[in-house]
Amino acid sequence: MSYHIGILVERLNGGGAERAAGIISQLLSDLGHKVFLVVLFDDVAYSYEGKLINLGTFKAGSRSAFSKLGRYKKLQKVLKEENPNLILDFRMKDFPLREKLLNRFVFNYAMINMVRSYRLDWYFPQPKKISQKLYADYTGIITVAEEIKKKVQKEYGFNHVNAIPNAIDLKNIQLKAKVEIHHSKEYVIAVGRFASVKQLDQLIDAYKSSQLLEKNIQLVLLGDGPEKENLSQQIKHLGLEEWVRLIPFHENPFAWMANAKLLVLSSENEGFPNVLVEALACETPVVSFNCSSGPSEIIQHEKNGLLVENQNFKALTEAMNRMIDNQDLYERCKVFARPSVDCFSMENVKELWKQYLFKLNRE
Repeated sequence: MSYHIGILVERLNGGGAERAAGIISQLLSDLGHKVFLVVLFDDVAYSYEGKLINLGTFKAGSRSAFSKLGRYKKLQKVLKEENPNLILDFRMKDFPLREKLLNRFVFNYAMINMVRSYRLDWYFPQPKKISQKLYADYTGIITVAEEIKKKVQKEYGFNHVNAIPNAIDLKNIQLKAKVEIHHSKEYVIAVGRFASVKQLDQLIDAYKSSQLLEKNIQLVLLGDGPEKENLSQQIKHLGLEEWVRLIPFHENPFAWMANAKLLVLSSENEGFPNVLVEALACETPVVSFNCSSGPSEIIQHEKNGLLVENQNFKALTEAMNRMIDNQDLYERCKVFARPSVDCFSMENVKELWKQYLFKLNRE
């Protein structure tokens, strides 16, 4: 059966969930389904496939309550015109009243709640009873990691939960990884939004305590976000201006990943950390906390990187030192990095979507 599928997302720029929405539109189109995307804000940078309906142009994307209400009315009209068989909802759902109204008046279709983070309160409005009622009759709930799936099942008692990981375009990443960058020193890298959950301030402290400085290896933080000024002040306070570089978010982060000695992830929590898979696709070993969720489903300890006790920053420092000092370990992880992420290729994840939609059709 060929579906007419709507993908609802706040924007197509800025984060892993938004990039995943664009990639999923491509996978579903490749499978022969008719796809349209609805974005709520006028912020489109990632590639996608299908018809794009940009509601963010309404009143120049104003975030006033009146403008938001207007966009949701337009959304209701759009969905009525498109009449999809299925809607994948990538939005955060942390306002109970809004979600009640949307599910009562707008979402009169087969719905799937796309859960992209271990922070379930972002995707299931509280109190719990509201979400149990709202999503009990949904066609499905799709999480981005097995650990999140188990948490949803345990906390909400839902049985219609499936885990499908994010896909990566290996060929495109490898092509972009070959682009030359101009950076004179060796470096390790962290990539992502400069937000408190990434704990980049503590990563800077861990780096300062490591042996990397005496080995003339810099720390590069690639991204942007609300913590940028605080990080900049911390770097100045510690006298690390020469050693810790803040690089604005780049349209081609893969060239930076490919040229790094290793990629470090120090997050408090994740959903499915694409940067780990992307770094490994660039043949760059990784060092990461075993945080919830995702790293343990990506990293094979001592084969493509090091999985560190969650939130143990001393152990994170030691892991960075070990990866740089132990040449045999480093080379082994570097050689195995690329093959270790084949399971997240476009073709493999496309097959998972094919199986999932076939199962829905049979039900």
